[in-house]
Amino acid sequence: MVRGAFTDENFLKYLDTFTKLEFPTVGLMLGQRTDAKDFIIHFTRTPPYRGDAEQSIKKFADVPDSWVADHARHVTRMLPGGMYVLGLFVVCQEDIFATCVPKLKAMLSQIHKRLTPNAFLYGTPQQTEKLVLHYSQLSRYVCKSYNYDTFSLSNAEIKFQSNLAVKWLQVECKYELDQTFPIIAERANWPLKKHMNEILHLINMNLQTAVYFLDGEIKDGKECLETIGKKQKSHLRLSQLEDENKLMQVTIVLPMGGDVAPEVEILNSGGQIRLTGHVASKVWLHPKATVQYASDAIMQDIVRSLAARLEMHWDSLLEEEHGSPEDTNSVHETPRRVLINLPTTKVTLSDYLFPGEGSQEAQISLSELLDITIAQPDAIFDVEGQPDIPEMTLEGPEADCDDILASSTNRKKYIMGLVIAFVVLIISLLIHFIKG
Repeated sequence: MVRGAFTDENFLKYLDTFTKLEFPTVGLMLGQRTDAKDFIIHFTRTPPYRGDAEQSIKKFADVPDSWVADHARHVTRMLPGGMYVLGLFVVCQEDIFATCVPKLKAMLSQIHKRLTPNAFLYGTPQQTEKLVLHYSQLSRYVCKSYNYDTFSLSNAEIKFQSNLAVKWLQVECKYELDQTFPIIAERANWPLKKHMNEILHLINMNLQTAVYFLDGEIKDGKECLETIGKKQKSHLRLSQLEDENKLMQVTIVLPMGGDVAPEVEILNSGGQIRLTGHVASKVWLHPKATVQYASDAIMQDIVRSLAARLEMHWDSLLEEEHGSPEDTNSVHETPRRVLINLPTTKVTLSDYLFPGEGSQEAQISLSELLDITIAQPDAIFDVEGQPDIPEMTLEGPEADCDDILASSTNRKKYIMGLVIAFVVLIISLLIHFIKG
């Protein structure tokens, strides 16, 4: 069966602009995959290579695989849950399917290797295929599908349609966090990044076993979202039927443990990490998506967003804080989430802004990573807002903790705060390091 994909015909003009260049252009196709077909929502050129070989890229074989793979990783951070890098497009005069198959396979394998190890980014869909589109100066295009299991290319079909009629369904969720994670003494000297990866793993596991309420009700996981929407409309008054952009709201109920009481083990405490706040989540799903797909997409969106901004925060730190002989109380703000409308669809992608950054910084990253120009700053929606830092300082229960820990004269305390979004993700890290 030939794999099929659908996208807007305006992208033909976008691809055609690269045929006038003397060097090959490589980029990514982004969208949502279904069992039967793919919906491509955006094409984005990989930024020109910056390096010693920048001037020597004259043919497709010269394009560094790692450069394209790194672009795929950065773009995946910006995608809502349920959306993926669906494949590559290449604009050049060479017949890449005749002369460059080993290079294509190497580049696709590099993308797969870059996205697969980071499970929190959810960079790889369940299907093991990626699309490859070759576009030439004669406005002819050929599409293939690459299978990672068989390492083979097969025929695929992509259709560029005018007014592509995909009625994307919007599903929103506000995921609230207010949880304290104990740190055993043996792990007290772990770096912050390692602690947070452990916590991300726990959050990921909890979300996988959580119960998802859609518009306040538990739905059959196999039920189609489009069918649910039609049932709801049949109970509405005529004046309410005009609202075609009605949002579906998801409420997440996390598991509280099994019926059997767990075994109790007493361990020496080396501190605690406290997370409190919320993550604004919004995903876009094709009409045939099921309730289970929607739940998975929300779960992926939350974990992907947390992982993306934490990774950006770690990359921005010059060095990790390890406390001081005296008590320290510091707050680290991680990037907040903003949403951006794509030019050809109402689907929104994400960008992340550090404290003090505004729409201007978002415009720069969007131009580089998504190859789009946002003329109006109001097209960038700050859905989480700036956190109120004074309210994030440690008070109440944490103050009692200080009294208890003060009796340990041979240890020093380390308190760290990490803020994500509106009141999103504060990490209060109290760690005792054993001297000597």
